[in-house]
Amino acid sequence: MIFRKTAALLLLCAILTVGGCTGGGKKTGSAGARENQAQNLANLGAALLMQNEYIKALPQLLKAKELSPKNADVENYLGLAYYGMKEYDLALESYREALKLDPSRTDVHNNMGLIYMAKQDYDKALEEFNICLRDLVYQKQFLALSNIGTVYMQMKRYDEALVPLMRSIEVAPDYGKAYQLVGLVYLAQHRTSDAIDYLNNAARLDPNDYETHMALGDAFTEMNKPEEAAQAYSQVPVLIPNTPMALEAQKRARRIMGFE
Repeated sequence: MIFRKTAALLLLCAILTVGGCTGGGKKTGSAGARENQAQNLANLGAALLMQNEYIKALPQLLKAKELSPKNADVENYLGLAYYGMKEYDLALESYREALKLDPSRTDVHNNMGLIYMAKQDYDKALEEFNICLRDLVYQKQFLALSNIGTVYMQMKRYDEALVPLMRSIEVAPDYGKAYQLVGLVYLAQHRTSDAIDYLNNAARLDPNDYETHMALGDAFTEMNKPEEAAQAYSQVPVLIPNTPMALEAQKRARRIMGFE
């Protein structure tokens, strides 16, 4: 089945909100020195998170929390680190603490929703993402919409998934991930021509997203277009060489071209 390995793919598609690095001007005095040190550690931790270096980020962020125990940014970053390490309960603790310190942090609700989605607690995930949608000044509602669509995809409620995903495209027409997710829904529904249209748009907007090229290869395979499929698959090893997905893409390309 073309739409196999859905859960693993969707986990990669899920969108985190890192938020802005802690900023502010330099503070003076001993308390100010501690805050400045905490800020520097938090910024370093955030930079490591952006590189998916979760284990390396964790000690920096724990030290930042020790120096600045009432910093919502630090708690959010800790949640992201634990999420990346799949320590979901610890991540939830950090996110809840962040919301105690700053209840206005809608981005934290988005991140909590991803934890519940990873735990397959879909009702709680939808509840968190819908909190984001109710915040009319939240500037990244398109992320929450895409995440709601991803929840319904994981539940295999594909028609329901299309509604928030299409809305995400309306809100942010340059957001390639939403096009990719729509393409994956159409693949699951065997609406292959429609899937290719949306996946091509995703590839145009984000040509470095290897998951899009993998999905395009699957779509062209389903349409029995071997040359197009092989071309799409060939992009995956270029983007993520020497990985299991790259090897799988090469295997599928050889198969569709009749070399296996």
